Amino acid sequence: MQKTIPELWKQNFKNSKNDDFLWDNILWKQSKRDFILKAYFIAGRIKKIKWEYVGIMLPAVGGASLLIMATYLAGKIPVMFNWTLPADAFKHCVNFSKVEKIISVWSFFDRIETDILKEYKNDKKFIFLEDLLKDWKITEKIGAFIKSIFMPLPAATSLPLGETEWGQIAVILFTSWSESLPKAVPLTHQNLIENISWAIEIFKIQKDDVLLGFLPPFHSFGFTVLTVLPLITAVKVAYTPNPTNLREVVEALKHNKANNIMVTPTLLKMLMARAEKEDFSTVELVISGAESLHIDILNNYNEITDNKSLIVEGYGITECSPIVCLNPSDKQKLNSVGKFIKGIDYHIMDLDSEKPLGVNEEGMIIVRGESVFSGYMDKNIESPFIDIEGKSYYRTGDLGYIDEDGYVFITGRLKRFIKIGGEMISMPFIEKVLEEKYGEEGRHVLAVEGSDRGKDPVVTLFSLNELDLKEVNKHLRDSGVASIAKIRDIKIVDEIPMLGSGKTNYRALKEIIEKEFDK
Repeated sequence: MQKTIPELWKQNFKNSKNDDFLWDNILWKQSKRDFILKAYFIAGRIKKIKWEYVGIMLPAVGGASLLIMATYLAGKIPVMFNWTLPADAFKHCVNFSKVEKIISVWSFFDRIETDILKEYKNDKKFIFLEDLLKDWKITEKIGAFIKSIFMPLPAATSLPLGETEWGQIAVILFTSWSESLPKAVPLTHQNLIENISWAIEIFKIQKDDVLLGFLPPFHSFGFTVLTVLPLITAVKVAYTPNPTNLREVVEALKHNKANNIMVTPTLLKMLMARAEKEDFSTVELVISGAESLHIDILNNYNEITDNKSLIVEGYGITECSPIVCLNPSDKQKLNSVGKFIKGIDYHIMDLDSEKPLGVNEEGMIIVRGESVFSGYMDKNIESPFIDIEGKSYYRTGDLGYIDEDGYVFITGRLKRFIKIGGEMISMPFIEKVLEEKYGEEGRHVLAVEGSDRGKDPVVTLFSLNELDLKEVNKHLRDSGVASIAKIRDIKIVDEIPMLGSGKTNYRALKEIIEKEFDK
């Protein structure tokens, strides 16, 4: 019988309890023994929360990992909240999830408190770990100590998706806010563990390795790879809470001699601009995702690591737990997200006929497998699945093709296309072409978004720098972009809006464009 996350945690933590497990600049170094004891003690307090769902709002810190494990030990289900969302999106997540309490810590909350967070705090929606652990009784401490020796696991929770614990909900994550209101995604123990088990074959991560974790646990990669993977394998992890605080990230990298980093190309570029060459001396593997890896970033990385390290592009989706594709370590193709991992069945689907396409033919990526979720919690959302040849596939909304060697190339996002003169124009493609000419090392200086909501479709370039419109469009034409897809205007901004996941906030950019339609 397949094991759940708590079962694998117990299996890998019960021995060598004095071994180090995690480090951060709040908890400092934690052994397995320390982690186990604290997890059982916190679980005793969380168990008193009546509802099965428990909200957690913390960055990439050891406390988040502790709370998630304690929630499992209390027989409950964690719901991860993204504090970087604007008020309406955050409120939507809270209302839809119907969590009774969201756990955070004062030291973090005081730094990020917004009007909407203050409102929920005043309504006592938030409880804080420091308060939760006050006034403990000696019997609680003794009970937690005894449990830390024998490591008992709770009975199955009361919210199964399947007939066994293996099929139960392990977490509720929310999709990003870049295109629409976040959608609640339930992922099961099976989803997450299957995803990790296949991906780890490509990572080749060993128990003595140290992961550097700065993606927050509300991010699907941050949750699965940087939180659950260490919990179920006992691989060491070093956390640092703010991915944009490059000084702290570099210090965590150096202090812990981390050899595995998961990062977006934009953040990697910024990190390399801030770090010294020797800071990367221990790094053996970088997993890059969420956006295309530019050749300049790859060359810079190879130079700073003397070609002794490997940078691997991948592709993931929250609904798929999240890893879908990874480049194999022995042979990679630039700007390919690699090959589908084992356990994923796939097609490239024609948008019109909804039939599978052949090699090098562009269409929508559709997938199925044990790591793919079974549907959104909100049943009013249109089903994201389609039947092909008698099997149900998840429609990713991402466009791409597979070459003759089986490598996947992402060409765009269906929702980031606009129709001009009957043609579907890809915003990501235009942005990539402009980034190659006008991008800068260590800074995120431009983004492209468009809208066909008005009478005349508009493609807008948002830039931190002054650029000449005629020159920009000439470069697009010289690069093979159809003249119909020209930039209509350039908006100079102080910064490109970003989501907490490190992705560009395209929804915010689209709102800027569409405000012009309302004038």
